[in-house]
Amino acid sequence: MVPPAVFFLAIAFFVFPNTAFAQIPGGPPGSGASGAPAGGGNLAGWNIEYQMPQGWRVVQNLGRVQMLGSDTEAGAIFIAPGLYASANESIADLTSFYQSMNLTGYPTEPPSETTIAGLRAVVATIASQDQMMRPVHGRFIGMLTPHGTGLNMLAMTTPDKLETLRATLERLAATVKAKPPSINRQAIAALAGTWMLYSGGYSGGGSVTGSTSGSHEETVVFDGQGAFQYQSSSSVTVYTPGSGGSYGGGAGSASSDSDQGTYTVIDRTLVLKGTKGQFAVDIQFQGDKLVAGGKTYLRSR
Repeated sequence: MVPPAVFFLAIAFFVFPNTAFAQIPGGPPGSGASGAPAGGGNLAGWNIEYQMPQGWRVVQNLGRVQMLGSDTEAGAIFIAPGLYASANESIADLTSFYQSMNLTGYPTEPPSETTIAGLRAVVATIASQDQMMRPVHGRFIGMLTPHGTGLNMLAMTTPDKLETLRATLERLAATVKAKPPSINRQAIAALAGTWMLYSGGYSGGGSVTGSTSGSHEETVVFDGQGAFQYQSSSSVTVYTPGSGGSYGGGAGSASSDSDQGTYTVIDRTLVLKGTKGQFAVDIQFQGDKLVAGGKTYLRSR
């Protein structure tokens, strides 16, 4: 998943190059504008390769997502591998991307299936707006490999530049080659067990100013063979001040979530496929700790 702030910077800098961000030497903050030059692109572990279009480069790696930018062409291209068994799963991941960015997109060209570079593919064109209500159109290509993997590619730019960027994306898609992914079976087995995360906090000055407390818990159970179960719960309580230095009362809210499905580990990336879609995050074992996506889970004994 691409953090919203990074996505907005990409739109501001690459889609609308005449904004203030375009005046920042080296590109937007954290863009890595001096990144890889034109040439080959390789998605480690997924064993999917593509030829970088001339004048384009990887400006940032965001988990399993690569963001490409160009000095000569307005727009940004997002590339993300995934486990896709069908075009519907590829489209579902695209929908999750738009939802995570709080964007409402609608198809100007509805999804249709085709063949690109000998691989099954689904293509579509989507219209949306960025956070400043400027129109942004996207051309989507999702490619399915015979190895149970796929490559989602989304090119985004202004409506008047879309045809040019669309041609660039199609040239990139025509170079895609795929081999079976590198499954990390040792990590799949090492995940076996129950992992828990807890966070909580309290703020406020007591009966005079009121206070707030909250907590969040997550539990993930892996069977060591490719199946998982997930549960989470959160609660927030607010205490309001009353007369005479006493508490006037309190109000609280609670929420919970759960999911289950299958998992695998490709290189160092944990990929979960549940009832609510696909989620991928880089992981690292630290004894009885599991660091995943910036969160630290403890193994339950």
